[in-house]
Amino acid sequence: MRSLLTLAFLVPASVFAFKDTLPLQSKTSGPAKDAGSIVSPKSKGEVPEAAPAADGMPKPYVGSIGAYGSPRVNEAVIRELLGAELDVWLKKGLASDPSAMDLEKKFVKKIKKKFGFPVADWSIIQYYEPSALVLHLTLDVVEEKDVARRMPFYPEPKEELADPGGLLKEWADYETLAFDLVEAGTLEPEAEKCAALHCPFGHKNEKLKKWEKIFLDGAKKHSAALMEVAKRDKRPEKRAAATYVMAYWTDEKKKVVDFMIDRIKDFDPMVRNNALRVLGDIAEFHPDVLVPISAIIPALDFPRVSDRSKALYVAYVLSQGSNEVRQEILRSGVPTLIGLMDCKQPDHKELAYNILKKVSGKDFTDTDTRAWTAWYGKLPAKEISRK
Repeated sequence: MRSLLTLAFLVPASVFAFKDTLPLQSKTSGPAKDAGSIVSPKSKGEVPEAAPAADGMPKPYVGSIGAYGSPRVNEAVIRELLGAELDVWLKKGLASDPSAMDLEKKFVKKIKKKFGFPVADWSIIQYYEPSALVLHLTLDVVEEKDVARRMPFYPEPKEELADPGGLLKEWADYETLAFDLVEAGTLEPEAEKCAALHCPFGHKNEKLKKWEKIFLDGAKKHSAALMEVAKRDKRPEKRAAATYVMAYWTDEKKKVVDFMIDRIKDFDPMVRNNALRVLGDIAEFHPDVLVPISAIIPALDFPRVSDRSKALYVAYVLSQGSNEVRQEILRSGVPTLIGLMDCKQPDHKELAYNILKKVSGKDFTDTDTRAWTAWYGKLPAKEISRK
């Protein structure tokens, strides 16, 4: 399953958001890109609705505002707390006004102070469609009592390690050129199985071809050093790059899976995103390689939209072909999935719903949270073991 830029599939369009083709640091307004801020790189001037811009690109607009992580906050609470400044922030952000960032920081401080959240961040996700660029905003929060469970992450590393075989610089060069090609409309992100275990852009384009061998040979030769960088280097962009290059170590798929599972616990969301994306491609294109669902289920409730989207995708793929996976989801994942189905992020809602239907055999609607909750509450332990 792929993003809207590359391939249509047999599920609703917004589901493709979980599998954003472009990395989070992309320069382009790619599908389901975690913008990290309301400031949109493509908009010019105020945008009340999704009308085409002068350059032919669709203008962004806000499709929803929601919250995740606490029953104490929702859109109504956010609007009441932030008042008219919320609309000012949205207008400035859609107009690419840098001062929107100041308001964004102000809002986070205000929300943390009001509710005592140790963690609060905005996740701004762009869903690209041919005629629209829709932004869905989620206030991601973590309650104090949930920190250990929802953020079981390693401490931030303190070291600065050497670049193994120059591979991280090669990755940066490869990624920069690939972004430029996407921006120019001459490259579509990789849409099928590739030489590596994960290919965000692939190597079919002649300008990107040389890097295939560089990464395949380099990952094999420098795998140990790459893993050390991913674990110990204090620079998150280096850890994130090392994680992607490790996907080219195709001789040792199980070791790559073990490595990616470990990286899910990185302190930085970009590294977690990359690791989960690689696992998603392994689950989809290499079903002979075991990806343990028990390691994915906790990530369904991690603190960022980007965490949950990628984890949902992995769980969705795994649930389609394995009884054992469905049993494990029934045992320990259903309450989280019901909560995710209630989200305003389209991929959260639709993927969670599709997983629930698959593991349950039920066909309640995606808005009937009470029916799903009642079903699960009445499910005997022996029924779970049979699914």
